[in-house]
Order: sequence, then C-alpha cells, then structure tokens
Amino acid sequence: MTVTAWALAGALLLAGAPGSDQRLAESKLKQGQELLRDERFEQAVEAFRGALRLDPLLMMAHYGLGQAHMALREYPAAVSDFQRAREVFLQLVSLGVSKRLDDDQARDDQVRMLQERIRETRAQPAPANSSAARRQETLIQQWELEIATLQRSQGQTNAPEVPAGLSLRLGSAHFRNGQLADAEREYRAAITVNPRLGEAHNNLAVVLLLTGRAAEAKEEVRLAEKAGFKVPTGLVADIDSALATAPSPPPR
Repeated sequence: MTVTAWALAGALLLAGAPGSDQRLAESKLKQGQELLRDERFEQAVEAFRGALRLDPLLMMAHYGLGQAHMALREYPAAVSDFQRAREVFLQLVSLGVSKRLDDDQARDDQVRMLQERIRETRAQPAPANSSAARRQETLIQQWELEIATLQRSQGQTNAPEVPAGLSLRLGSAHFRNGQLADAEREYRAAITVNPRLGEAHNNLAVVLLLTGRAAEAKEEVRLAEKAGFKVPTGLVADIDSALATAPSPPPR
C-alpha cells in the first residue's frame, strides 16, 4: 500500500530548517492558516512568506500561500504557489523524508498537533453557510485525512503519490487562470489518487461542459453526487440543456 493524500504533509512540517528557526516557521505557518480562516488574506500572504523565508521546504506554507492568492483572485500567483508545493513535495520524497513516518514519536506528535488544530478550529466556528465556514471545513477535512493516513503509515516504505487535494487546488488555480487543459489534467490526477473526491468530479464536469463534452460531464456529475458532493443545480441544468440541443448522430 502506498502512502497517499496528505500523509507526508505532516512529515514535511518536521523537515527543513532545524531548531528555533523551524519552530518559528511552524508558528508563522499556523498564524497564516488562522489569518486565512479569518479571511485576512493579505496578512496571510505575509505570514506564509515569513514561514517560507525561514524554511523554503515547508510545503504547507506554499499550499496556504496558494489558497490566499486564490482568495485574492491573483490566479497566476496561485498556480505558481501550488506548483511549488508539488515540487517541494516530490523533492522531499526524493530526499527520503518519508522515512520520518517510521519514527513513532514524530508521527504521534504530528497526530496530536493536527488534532489540536481541529479542536481550535471547531471552537471558533465561522457563520453557517459562509465562505469562511466552507474554508474551515476544508481545513478540517484535510487535517482529518492527514491523521488517518499517518496512523496507517507505520511500516510503509513506498513513495507517496502527489496529494489529491493539492492536484485539486492546482486544477482550480489553472481553471481561474483560463487554462482549461491544465485544469482538466490536474482534476483527473486528483481523481486517480482519490476516486471519491466529489469536488474534483464536479470541477471536471465544468471543464468538460465548457469544452463541448456534455455526456462526459453528466457522468462526472453522477460520480460527484455518488461521493456525497452537492452539485450546483445550475450546472446540472446547463449539462442537460447542452445534451438536449446536441445534434443527433448521422444515420448509419
């Protein structure tokens, strides 16, 4: 079994700059995540950049920077951030950082840290149905996935796959930047790693519809709903309309 999704992200938080610099980098990372949750996006950018000045290999800081730039609608920057997060992930894998997952104490410490972040986030809920609440839930799901995979990682030595969530976010950055082919590639990469990632199926359906493949988009909507994702009714209606107006195939 391979180590997938965000399992290595925990190890990446432990990698890079040693001692006090690493602790300060992790503190700035946490500050940036809190600012992101509070929709203080420009301040979050500065916090993440501060973390990366101390530890350029802090993958989650690159990821957070991409999230902040997405919120600020600075899509080319977001593409660059998520691409750098992926590069760092693969670089650390090649350096053997995944072996840190065999360290029981490091793994247990990381699980406890993630559990504490979940408790802190749930203790300060954002207004129901707000964009901040959706971001909070995304963070919590990410951390829960990290915990689950870390707890399964003991004794696993195969190289991890690029996290599905990272491919998903990179796909969305490409989409907002008008790069539909790149967005499609990243959404499909996310689905390959996690076939039950409903948001990836939903977003792929949008790309397929915009590129004239309504029948394929309909199937992706079905898979998104099967995974428990709430597909916008407008997207369903647009796909059905495209299918209804599609030319009939020529007679044989």
